[in-house]
Amino acid sequence: MSPSSTSTTVLNAALSAVAIATMLQHMMRETSDTKEVEAQNTTKHLGPWSSAGRKAIYLWRQPSPPLGPQVTARLADKFCGINDVHLSRVPHGETGTTCWSILLGTIHPRALSIDFSETVQGKAVTRTNVSNDWSQIHLVALVNHESQLCVKISRATLMTLFALTNARPIYRYSSAAGHRSAYPSYCGQWTISWPIGKPCVVRFAPHDRHSAATDVYPPSLPARVNKCVEMMAGIVSDGAWKVAFPGRAKHAGPWLLQERPKGFGGAHGTRHLYNMQGGKVFEVDLLALVPWTFNEHENAVKLEIPALGEATNHAVLYVPKHEAQVLAKALDCLPWSSLPWSLHRGLKDVLLAHGKPVMNQYRVQLASGFQAGVLASRAALIERGWASELVDGPMASMAESAILSGSGNSGDVVRIVVAIVECLLQRVGMVDKVNLDRTDFWSRQLETSGSSGLAAFYAGEQFRAADMDILVALTKFFVLEWSQELDYQLYHDLPVEILLA
Repeated sequence: MSPSSTSTTVLNAALSAVAIATMLQHMMRETSDTKEVEAQNTTKHLGPWSSAGRKAIYLWRQPSPPLGPQVTARLADKFCGINDVHLSRVPHGETGTTCWSILLGTIHPRALSIDFSETVQGKAVTRTNVSNDWSQIHLVALVNHESQLCVKISRATLMTLFALTNARPIYRYSSAAGHRSAYPSYCGQWTISWPIGKPCVVRFAPHDRHSAATDVYPPSLPARVNKCVEMMAGIVSDGAWKVAFPGRAKHAGPWLLQERPKGFGGAHGTRHLYNMQGGKVFEVDLLALVPWTFNEHENAVKLEIPALGEATNHAVLYVPKHEAQVLAKALDCLPWSSLPWSLHRGLKDVLLAHGKPVMNQYRVQLASGFQAGVLASRAALIERGWASELVDGPMASMAESAILSGSGNSGDVVRIVVAIVECLLQRVGMVDKVNLDRTDFWSRQLETSGSSGLAAFYAGEQFRAADMDILVALTKFFVLEWSQELDYQLYHDLPVEILLA
């Protein structure tokens, strides 16, 4: 080989090496820039969860999937291990753009703190948004679906989240192309999309009509996972005693209400849902609707309840004496709540029909006491986080109107009524002495008739234990009146595994 050929070969090799080095440098710079942009987008997408156990292992330029919270919510599991949580109707603290991070900014492990920049008698209360501490949540790999990092949840978890946030159906469409539905709740807007051949995706969006800075309500309110699930499943419990209610009547009847001890395990309806939630169906009694036989149970009380039949939207229900006692106990054991229930419609049908006549006897007297009740509890309400402009303004009138109306679907109004009653109990030192989940009022109504009591609801009068029992019982019935129906069988439209986007 000639010297010139050798020189040319060396020069070409050198030029190739320089070109390759330049290309590699450019690729490394491009890869670095791409990773930086991806990291910034991921941080914005995941919010406070962007650094939660994120792995830094790269195989062929493909990072291992980032980690996120394992969202579980069932009767057996509670909400990520916590049964008594606190809800806010707008996200608080730092959140990302993912629906699950927004959800975890709406459901809190503890009450949000309130910072008083002025005295209780001042005109304003400054609320402090605290960061959420969900550090105890187990981390799992996130699922990348259509450029969104999603968390896998079960359909049992979704049903619990619906009940916990007080969701209600407004739209549902199912066909060969797939399934779509929407469920607004007190804490945000739920949507479900399951196109044919693709995963089922659930999204949760915050309300666009509220903001934490202008909210005149306390920033959070308590909720109990177990009670929300039970009310959705149509079960009322008091310790070892548990009773399940039948579904809505299928036709006009007439029907007879019949108790079947430990009969829930053989019933249709919410039995499967309760099993999915980790409940023990064999512990639960059942109230069943059976065809009425004339001349049987002559002393039975006649009620009118809603029905599913096309010919009529009402059914006749006869309640014998023993079953009337069961209904009275169920009303006495209704759980206390600051928010309406996403409710089993059969439970709502029967209990409202049974208790409405008694509630109507007390309704005017109960409503007329809220003006004095708010005035006597002003300081306590402001201390709990209610804005003074609301307390000094329409709060009492809103509560009075809600009681008189007999029904509705406003979570804010229910919060107002319940808060006033809680402050009245606090004012007389009874809040820690009364079991709000257990009264005797409805059971006593079987032995007596006519309205009495509630004198203590008016400012300046002496509270009595009987007054407190009546007040608590009627307040729980009011919450029942303002609760919304939720189809406990909607999980049949969904797969076992769902992506929370």
